[in-house]
Amino acid sequence: MPSASADSKRIVLLHGNDEFRVEQEARAVFKERCPDAEANESLSVIRGDVDTVDQALDAIRGTLSAVQSLNMFSSENVTWLREVKFLSGTVFKSEEVKSSVEKLQDTLSKGLGPEQLLVITVCGKVDARSRFLKALKSVAEVREFSKSTKDWEVRKESVEALRSALADRGIRVDPAALEEMAARVGNETRLMMQEVEKVDLYLGERRELHVRDVEYMVGARQEAQVYQLGDCIATRDLNRAMRMLQQMETQGLSSIGVIATLHNTLREMAYLRALIQEGAAAVQSNGRFGKLVYRDPGAEEGFRRLTGDKKRSPFRQFQLGRQSQAFTPGQMDRMLRLSADTYDAMLRSPFPQYELLRILVLRIFYSCVKKSA
Repeated sequence: MPSASADSKRIVLLHGNDEFRVEQEARAVFKERCPDAEANESLSVIRGDVDTVDQALDAIRGTLSAVQSLNMFSSENVTWLREVKFLSGTVFKSEEVKSSVEKLQDTLSKGLGPEQLLVITVCGKVDARSRFLKALKSVAEVREFSKSTKDWEVRKESVEALRSALADRGIRVDPAALEEMAARVGNETRLMMQEVEKVDLYLGERRELHVRDVEYMVGARQEAQVYQLGDCIATRDLNRAMRMLQQMETQGLSSIGVIATLHNTLREMAYLRALIQEGAAAVQSNGRFGKLVYRDPGAEEGFRRLTGDKKRSPFRQFQLGRQSQAFTPGQMDRMLRLSADTYDAMLRSPFPQYELLRILVLRIFYSCVKKSA
């Protein structure tokens, strides 16, 4: 089959270890090529982030059915096979899955008609040697979005990406602030964009970013993600908490580091909750921003000792105090006991450590969070 131009190809394959950019690019493709697809119900989304053979087979069958069907309400039939995981790993070892993938690639290798558009996003990089990739190269627009895993390249990538993202928002940043922010967020694109948005809102009309602003607003990479996990608990968002744990596991974050940071976060929240209960501290909030006011000098010194002299930014102390108000002191104590038990189990038990973390979040949610809702 002669190679089609990129614009005329009806299959788009997006892959790479930068899953945030893969997702962004998929949405950009839909916006450019079929902006009304979701509104007129011509977009079908098929989840490819499966864990079992049966789920993989269902996803493949659903995709085959979608690309071989016509839409009754639109001249174009749009399909998104999203976050595919069955092209490698344990599920792909199944002969049934391999056979179904071959059937899918044989069908797609013949190309799709002008009434079809198929976007495939893959979790991770597709091996260049894979038969699936080779079969689609002549009929699909293939784009890779990858980020470095080498320490010396990570910092460089992060600096350049941050510089670009801040410039797009009209924010001028001094070199020291840029380096400090890059050191704190690494090259995790989703986290980076969240921090840029947060900084943008914080600056308001002031369009200059300095080191003091970064120190106030931006947490370290692993800490920032665990802080967001704490946010999920405080806002009673169990689904997002589970997705964040999956993301941390995929990124290879140390499970011991996660439980240690989470336990320390809960300990700090419990301390601040007790202070607020006693009137020794108060949260002064102005929407998303604000500050924690210590009414007793000894209370602030106690917090400093609790954190082991690790500096907590004023904004982070405000966040912790605000989050702690979602619970009673008794509930905070209960969460602390649960996290301590999990920490001990992770050191002693052969059970998968991220599974223990998921069980901890479920126990916290159902024994504390749900009851405070």
